[in-house]
Amino acid sequence: MKIIGLISQKGGAGKSTASIALASALAKRHRVALVDLDPQGSVGRWGTMATLPGTLEVFRAKKAAEIKALKGFDFVVVDTKGELSVDALPFLDLALIPCSPSLFDLWAAEPSVELIKAHQKVRPALRSAIFANRVREGTVLGADVLEEIQGFGLPVLGVHLGDRISYPTSIATGQNPVSSGNGDARLESLRFAVSVEKLLETA
Repeated sequence: MKIIGLISQKGGAGKSTASIALASALAKRHRVALVDLDPQGSVGRWGTMATLPGTLEVFRAKKAAEIKALKGFDFVVVDTKGELSVDALPFLDLALIPCSPSLFDLWAAEPSVELIKAHQKVRPALRSAIFANRVREGTVLGADVLEEIQGFGLPVLGVHLGDRISYPTSIATGQNPVSSGNGDARLESLRFAVSVEKLLETA
């Protein structure tokens, strides 16, 4: 069982949406648990109203240690708190940092990067990566963030998630980006999941 956490100290970075996209895409071929560790509970609320595939279950957790009680899953995707917190890091195999194309988001990613690097000095087995989120294709800002995140000193996922209305729309209607019927969001989410699986395979 591989445990993947979305980490960001900044609210609105798109962690919850990316968590749902990743978990839903992984669930096409694996048994997946999606854990809501964020006190806001957005993912947990979505799980109560969404039509979930049989290979995906959604859980709410108050403490990160609850993750270890999960059994029978190939992957666990964790939506963590929207604040700088070390709570979940000891339980993760992979920490993912989403970074949206704005100067504020780039600044906000820096403490998360440093936190993960500090944890890796104690636990080198923790894998990490950063990925661009909410990227508008063909824009200067989108190209800039893809270039800037290369300088953080963490692996950068080769697949990013675009700024598509189909992501929030699918979630709002109780679906997910893979089942929404939008081909671009579906393909992007599936590619995102494959890139995450490949990163874990190299561990």
